[in-house]
Amino acid sequence: MSARPEVTTLLHAMANGDVQARDALYRSVYTELQRIARASLRKHHADFTLNPATLVHEAFLKLAATDAAALQGSAHFYSLLARAMRQIIIDLGRQRATIKHGVAQIRTALDESLAQEETAIDDLLLIDDALQSLEKVDPELAELVELHFFGGVSFVDIANLRQVNERTVRRHWETARLLLMDAMQGHGPSP
Repeated sequence: MSARPEVTTLLHAMANGDVQARDALYRSVYTELQRIARASLRKHHADFTLNPATLVHEAFLKLAATDAAALQGSAHFYSLLARAMRQIIIDLGRQRATIKHGVAQIRTALDESLAQEETAIDDLLLIDDALQSLEKVDPELAELVELHFFGGVSFVDIANLRQVNERTVRRHWETARLLLMDAMQGHGPSP
């Protein structure tokens, strides 16, 4: 995925009242979103009763409630989709992490390899809490974590979306990772 001019064009058409643009946008990104959803579900937990197609549909429905005029191009679109997927996965995790499921909070470290592995539900909930703390301190770093960790977007693609080089994205990732680790140890970053 890179900056997608056709996505931006369709978003502008939607904002201008083109009712067919939403369907065209959905068709344009559906395969890519299914790939992202499949990877996200696989690495976050295989026990979910949610399939990739349903995750894509649910995320797109959440996004459909957003005013089309508020969408500021493909980077913003993918960022909101990553956030929607995160919310859906975390909500499912919270449902599963009830007392009857034997919830036990486990501390975990967030690094690049974690984004490639399956993550336990309890770890996801801990990461989500830390991410909410990070969002209060630095929304841009929180968005980076959402895109890479929950949205499955590569550093190269994030660099393209943000129009910066990959080294900058990796440097920001390291900063976000350290702040999240601090927050997960109960010392939350202070604004």
